[in-house]
Order: sequence, then structure tokens, then C-alpha cells
Amino acid sequence: MAKSIDETKLQRIKEATIEMVVSKGYGGASVSSIAKKAQVADGYLYRHYPSKAALVQALYSSNIEYYRNIIFKNMEDKESLEEVIYHFCVEIFNLANDNPSRAKFINMLMNDYTFLMSKEMTLKIPESLKAMVERGHKSGEVGSEINVEMFTAVFPAIPIQYASSRATSVFSSERLTEDDAKIVTKLCIKALA
Repeated sequence: MAKSIDETKLQRIKEATIEMVVSKGYGGASVSSIAKKAQVADGYLYRHYPSKAALVQALYSSNIEYYRNIIFKNMEDKESLEEVIYHFCVEIFNLANDNPSRAKFINMLMNDYTFLMSKEMTLKIPESLKAMVERGHKSGEVGSEINVEMFTAVFPAIPIQYASSRATSVFSSERLTEDDAKIVTKLCIKALA
């Protein structure tokens, strides 16, 4: 008979992973420290994830996929690229307000050169952003010289970095608001024009 999966243990593993990566960095978070924080045996963790890399990639991918879906939905529903960026900012700012550890986790891994995204994610991310760049070129919201790599330096980098700096109280500990989202959206649009 197959062993049953305890969803609460898996959730504790995911939360512990995020906390350990945020507090110790990707390189400093070990399987043992994650398992200890999650109050599970190392073997239990390995039963579900073959390595720390696989665990962190799975968590990172699920977060990125969630935000990719938001972008695609808004690309269908919104008339301008500015509106798409604004709604992304609102979502990522809500995350920073409600779950600062997850916001920091995403930002840390985006900027950690020792963390390697899964092959699937390295293909999906440019695909999403290419559609945004093409739309921006057509609407005139993105300068014709801006390519996907340049676009990525602005979006989603600036909104995620801004949310992360607020989540860590670097400049302020106030909750991020829709007005903040409007300001960051305008900053992105100006940088891309």
C-alpha cells in the first residue's frame, strides 16, 4: 500500500524552505535545517523532493507561474500595457503586505546567481515577457529599441524589488498601497518608453 501524503507536513516543508532561504540565503539553507524547521525527518523531505534544488525550484516555479498567469489574464483583459503592469504591481504589493517572506523569497532567488531555475522556467519567463514587449511596441508604450532582456531589467524587476524593500522595511514599514502601485507603474512605463 502506498504511503499517504500528509499535506500539513508538506505545507510546513514549503513554509520552512521559504523561511530558511530568506534568513540564510539559498546556499545557506540545507535540507537538514529545512526539515528541522518543518519538524519532519530529512527522509520524509527526500521522499517528496530529491534535493534542496528540486524543492526550491518547485516553490519558485509555483510562485512565478502564479504571477505569469496573472500577467496573461491581464494581457487578455486590459487595454494597455500600463494597466497590465499596474495590476501586477497590485498583486505583488499585496503579497509583500500579506506574506513578506514569500516576496523576499522571490526577490532573493531572482538575484541569487547560485540558484539555477529549472529548464522549463528559463523557457517560460522570456516567452511571457516577449508578449508584453511586442504589445508595448505596437501600442507605443515600449520604445522600439527595447528588447526582452532590457524589458526584464525594468519589469518585473522594479516592482518585485520595490515590494521586497518594503517587506524588509528598508525605507518604510508602511503597507504598500494602490497609490504605490500607480507610482511604480509610471516609473516602469517611463523607463520603457
